[in-house]
Amino acid sequence: MNFYADYVRNKLNAAISSMSSQIEDYVKNPGHDFTRNRKMNFTSTINFLLTMEGGSLNSELHKYFNYDLNQITRSGFIKQRNKLKPDTMEHLFHKFHEQILCNKKYQGYQLLACDGSDLNIFRDPLNPHTYFAGKEGTFGFNQLHLNALYDLQSRRYVDALIQEPYEENESSAMIEMIKKLTANQKTIIMADRGYETYNIFANIQERGLFYLIRIKDTSKKGSISGSLSLPVSCEFDEEIELIMTRKQKFYKTKGYKYLSNSSPFDFLDSENLFYTLHLRLTQFQLENGVYECIASNLDRDEFPLEKIKELYHMRWGIETSFRELKYTIGLTNLHSKNVEYICQEIYAKLILYNFCEIISANVILEERNCKYTYQLNYTMAIQICRHYLRQTFVTIDVEGLIKKEAFSKMKKTCIFLNLGFGPIVVEADLADALKNNQIAAAGLDVLCEEPMAANNPLYAIQDSRKLIITPHTAWASIQARNKLMDIIHQHIADFLA
Repeated sequence: MNFYADYVRNKLNAAISSMSSQIEDYVKNPGHDFTRNRKMNFTSTINFLLTMEGGSLNSELHKYFNYDLNQITRSGFIKQRNKLKPDTMEHLFHKFHEQILCNKKYQGYQLLACDGSDLNIFRDPLNPHTYFAGKEGTFGFNQLHLNALYDLQSRRYVDALIQEPYEENESSAMIEMIKKLTANQKTIIMADRGYETYNIFANIQERGLFYLIRIKDTSKKGSISGSLSLPVSCEFDEEIELIMTRKQKFYKTKGYKYLSNSSPFDFLDSENLFYTLHLRLTQFQLENGVYECIASNLDRDEFPLEKIKELYHMRWGIETSFRELKYTIGLTNLHSKNVEYICQEIYAKLILYNFCEIISANVILEERNCKYTYQLNYTMAIQICRHYLRQTFVTIDVEGLIKKEAFSKMKKTCIFLNLGFGPIVVEADLADALKNNQIAAAGLDVLCEEPMAANNPLYAIQDSRKLIITPHTAWASIQARNKLMDIIHQHIADFLA
């Protein structure tokens, strides 16, 4: 893994450490939970949730603890995860997202797609909140519904909301997530049919944001475009101003839109009888002859019809992300019937997805003189990132790793270099290897003790053809310093973006 991968992992570790330092906010019994010295503490419980794959709990625990016979038991882990508050993993999801900015834009705009997806969970007829009875002679099933906002350019989830199926309402979920976005930003929220409501349009307008939502075409009954008497079978691009009201006398008045009391609309009440909504309705024909209709509040000059078409096609990125989340990351592989535990795992998978995408987006594939363009193997990238993250809390003792036995296996022509960590080498054994011509030479930029101690055995090697020691300046080449300045410049630009 490269420098950037370490940077991303450190950001996630910092978020977990921050929560661990305020553990009373994230456990059910503050002052009691995670206070005793157990095989799984607060941090390792979260890390295990993040890196679980699709095996049984026992199998996953075996892998996590490197098949240690003294590992925690399945029931022991369940007791540990039960100590976490229901929103702990959701909090970590947001905390990690805030650590690394979404910098990729489209014409200076952040593109957020909103959609929902049903998640089949373990069958549990005793849970009336998630269980659907099957038809006669068939088994029923249990579901939850995941609503998400997905950044199409940065390819990561920025918000998520889990609903039980009998309370499922994608429109209200979208509005709840919209209200958490920073107001008055160049953000375009994109969605498919199903989010075709005046209330959503108004909420986005009130936040000072932008939207592009596919709606039913003018030929469909109940469509917004059809109610405005727009053409059925031709392309158009119309800007419309509607005055929303619940006053029935404006039911058929041109320029007004009457809403019954049963139609949700957050900006009409006894004191606010009217609300002005600005709409741009665009209809265009696809290659198969079908017409698509788009509602937006985007400027016509900045986003002409061709740009609207381009953005419409980009929205499908969230569909691809759901597929990767379910089948590559493993959201279909859950480890409990308990809805609280399932929600822990859903947010853990969302965090892992973002972690992998942030790192993968910075992978540079070697260009080859080939007919085809090489693409990253995302399935393999997930496995590598999961393994890499799993090693976060594994401490490897490397002091004295390179010693007499290692030097005896090297060729006599070997030139040994250490530019990283001084104590990795047993310096007395290195001195012996040089004296006895077991290796040809050595170049060191780091030592076990700096400045060099007077009794350092390497003082005995006075032949500069055999040993060169530099004063810990391997980082100071022109190329390294230029790269350092580039990284600092990029961090400043990211901060100010």
